[in-house]
Parts: sequence; structure tokens; C-alpha cells
Amino acid sequence: MKKNSFTLAACYLLLTVFIGCISPRASIKRDYDFNRIKRIGVLKFDSSQIGYLSTYDPGNAVADEFVYQLLDRGIMVVERSYLENIMKEQDLGASGRLDAATIKRIGKILGVDALIIGTVTKSVQDKKERFYLRNEQDNRIREEIFVVNAEVGINARMVDVETGEIVWAGAYSYDSFYIDSAIAQTVSALMDTLKGVLPATKTK
Repeated sequence: MKKNSFTLAACYLLLTVFIGCISPRASIKRDYDFNRIKRIGVLKFDSSQIGYLSTYDPGNAVADEFVYQLLDRGIMVVERSYLENIMKEQDLGASGRLDAATIKRIGKILGVDALIIGTVTKSVQDKKERFYLRNEQDNRIREEIFVVNAEVGINARMVDVETGEIVWAGAYSYDSFYIDSAIAQTVSALMDTLKGVLPATKTK
């Protein structure tokens, strides 16, 4: 019993690590001059298609992580609250959809060169699963292993505000012990696909 329980726990942990090591899918527009992108806006990611706690919207958490990691890579980012307030005042994107004309207006008003938008495709909150290890000699439980598992899936796009064209798109999902870590690792992996493309990410 002890051996079987330990093997099950070990396999679970190895599977979590393995899934987290799969590379993200990404596509970059050919011949696009990314040197023109100096200032970026990040909008809340759409999380309407998944279930989540009313006190925690993964769409906000993902957008905030993109802001942090863009700044960490030396890229200028417009404050999210300012961007979203302007959008409300100008009644931009009220339908929940951003067409090319709306994106161009946002770019003109805010002075950004590109927007990062996207969808949260999966969000599994931290959870605990118990594995009981039983001593074979006296049949008593000697130890408990708590495995915390969270998963996040993201589809992200970068849109040129002048043309309305998608110039970069990426998709990735990641398993981790905590939801914040899963989001951070997912966004980091997606941002890494822009290394050598966005000027400020070349040295990261």
C-alpha cells in the first residue's frame, strides 16, 4: 500500500512537471517591422467562457501579468485603469468586441502602437489532493502528501493599432502548484516567443 501510494504521488508530480514543459504555440507576421512598437496597451482578457470565482477574475490577473512582464522587459505600457476608463468614456468596445476601426481609435486616443488582447481558455484554481502513506508493519498512516494543482490556458494576440492587423499570436497552457505561478509561467513563456522580435526583449 505504501509503495503504491508513493508511486501514484510521484507519477502525479512528474506529470505536472512534464505538462508544464511543453512549448507554447506562436505565430509572428512575416516582414512586420516590430521596431515601430514603442508603447503597448494591455486590455483585460476575455474570461466569459470559463467558470471562475466571483472574487477572482483570471482575465484581470492575466492582463496584469502581461503588464508586469512587458515592463520587466523594458517596454512602455499604458496604465490599464487609464486605458479602460478612456474606453468607457469613449464608448469603445462596449459590445465586448474590438473591430479594426475601434482598435485604430484606441491607438489614436492613447498614443499606443499596439494592443495585447486575448482569451483565458482555462483556469483551474489551486486544489488539494491527499495521498495517504500507510506503514506496512503496523498499518498506520504515517504521512500525508498534499498536491496543489492549478492550470491556466491563454490565447493572446498583439494588434497593430494603425492597421488593425494581428502581428503576433500565441497560445499556451501551464500546470503549477499555485494559480499565480501558473499565470506567471504561462505569460512568461508567451513573451519569450517575442525574444529577438520586440526591440526591448532582445537582451532578456
